[in-house]
Amino acid sequence: MRKHKDTDYLFLSSYLHAREARAGEAGSETDKAAILRDLEGLAPDPKIVDFFRVKYDYHNAKVFLKSIAANTDNSRLYSPLGRVTREDLMLAYRDGKTDKLSPTFSQAFLQADEILSRTKDPRLADFLLDKAYVQELKATADATKANLLIRYAALNADALNLRALVRMLKSGVEPELLNQVLTDCGTVSLKDVNAAYPDIPATLALYRSTGLASLLPEAERAARGNGFSAFEQGCRTLLANWMDQARFTPFGEDVLIRYLYRLEAKEA
Repeated sequence: MRKHKDTDYLFLSSYLHAREARAGEAGSETDKAAILRDLEGLAPDPKIVDFFRVKYDYHNAKVFLKSIAANTDNSRLYSPLGRVTREDLMLAYRDGKTDKLSPTFSQAFLQADEILSRTKDPRLADFLLDKAYVQELKATADATKANLLIRYAALNADALNLRALVRMLKSGVEPELLNQVLTDCGTVSLKDVNAAYPDIPATLALYRSTGLASLLPEAERAARGNGFSAFEQGCRTLLANWMDQARFTPFGEDVLIRYLYRLEAKEA
């Protein structure tokens, strides 16, 4: 698919600038979901909108499967910002109807259900869903050809791998499990990770050239058993703030990306 020209975004840019001038329109998640549906119809490339919705599908999948496993009602934890509804998930779970789910998400959802049913360990299901999420986010970013989203997807993949590695180093997990847990969507070679693991300094040093370098002191403390929660929060904060430091152009696809980022951050 061709990359859309900046001129394709002239109408949408004017529309979004007008929306930004009106504060307080997107207070609730329901309001935001309505805006996302509108933008999906207006955007020259709807996959840019999809990029900001993918993670909510995987969040909802975790909520759904854990709710089924524990026989509890977790409706309040669902987000309306995803691409599929709770009803879509129920149809996939109960009847195997996955036409409303993307192929990557569908496969991960059904595999996570099988793992959770077999092992009763939600962490294993979470690992699988997180890996699939990063893969689908990268594929979505690549499809848009938007440099900003491609860079963010790579950083997100590095962050997922680093968090997983710190957990594994902390727990003394065997190296054989590395390739099952880690994704190859980041900037750090899994071959290099396999060669360095389980040496803590050598493994973490591989991330010095990434956007996560500032977190490595916290990562080492966490890998040695101290401050894991602070390290994880640091990862979340860095990812959440990354686009604050990004350079946006005042036209073209960047206008839509900036708006969606601010909408997600409750600033639009």
